[in-house]
Amino acid sequence: MKTLIQVTGVRYACEQDNILAVMAALEEQKPEVLLVTEHTHDFGIIVRALIGTQYRGVVSRFDLEHVLAMMRHDSTSVLVGQLEETSPEGLCYTVGITGDYPTPDIPNDTPACVWTDWNWTGAPLMDVSPDDRRLDISLKVALAELRNAGRMNKQTLLEHLDIVMRLARWDVSKETQEQLSELRRLVGQHADNDIRALAPQLRHTLTALGSKKRGREFADTYWPELLRSSEAEQMRRLWSNLHKAELSDIKEWQPAITRQLDAIDDALMSLPADLCYQKDHFESLMHRLLYLDIPRRKLLMLLSALVLRQLLRNWLGLSEDDTTNSDREDERRLIVRLAPIFYGNTDSVREFLLLAKGKKNLDIIFLTNLWIRDKRICSDHCHRPLWTALHDAGIYTATESNWNSLLNVRRNRC
Repeated sequence: MKTLIQVTGVRYACEQDNILAVMAALEEQKPEVLLVTEHTHDFGIIVRALIGTQYRGVVSRFDLEHVLAMMRHDSTSVLVGQLEETSPEGLCYTVGITGDYPTPDIPNDTPACVWTDWNWTGAPLMDVSPDDRRLDISLKVALAELRNAGRMNKQTLLEHLDIVMRLARWDVSKETQEQLSELRRLVGQHADNDIRALAPQLRHTLTALGSKKRGREFADTYWPELLRSSEAEQMRRLWSNLHKAELSDIKEWQPAITRQLDAIDDALMSLPADLCYQKDHFESLMHRLLYLDIPRRKLLMLLSALVLRQLLRNWLGLSEDDTTNSDREDERRLIVRLAPIFYGNTDSVREFLLLAKGKKNLDIIFLTNLWIRDKRICSDHCHRPLWTALHDAGIYTATESNWNSLLNVRRNRC
């Protein structure tokens, strides 16, 4: 019996070569292909395709579990097959593996999930979007019919398959990807010509999810839409209601926000496989999540944390670009730290820092005394709290006793 396995990523394996010439040569020669397992820190387990000694793509994630099960069946880390056909449009090809292998299924001895120990429940989670619900329903309907052909009106099945192909663009969760893998296999084996004719389109639609183009769409389309979604706004309102008392206090609202931001950042820093370094690069983040088999619940947690993080940053007047600049991040933390001293007015903090940075210590003292007199700096916090923040930031370099002796305010409750 021959099993067909799809190999994708040929474009990225042939960066120095003419990709169309490579595909033409593959189609003409139909060479032997070696499938070899490899564990990478970025993407977990992958199976590389080699032709001779040349790297020529990776096994599609939709066939990955099946290939790994075949390798376990043969107690090997290498399978040898023959190239069957190429798809120049999709820049992929299929490999035929001959042997008596069990029907593809999710193995019982799946390695421990890297997501087991990661959680984020520090705030309300976003609700599932209507499109996600529609995709889930259509996947269930289509799979039920394809497993038990003949129970459903053909047109109904076609309509549900169309919904799947339109809405499967963004869901990188493990559960959805497993369903899509089975769906693609069953459509390709269907007895009805009209159903089977959808196989190439379905294969191309699903394979494109891991492409660089789709990664850019994640960053440029999906992420902005997610931030503006009603689900994101509802999560923000729920969080605000939980912290209503702090947010209504002029001295507490910014510390409350920054405490939540710090909690989110702590959770993001504990993401598996060093994903924390992609938290501000949505294109590469979503691409890696696709290959790291993130469970649907964990994906919802991660997206909720990232969305709330950005919404709260926007609340403090910070742009998304600030997240990639460590100097601006340090300034954000300083602004939030100083806000209560400036009656909660972050604009005043920014103005003060703009005037104070790079100035001599005496000039900073003069500015501070002037702002205390004008009640732009709280006299109750102008001694140690203000000196400590400015000194830690390297703005005021003299001692605390020097600072206190030059202030025109008698120390009382500081």
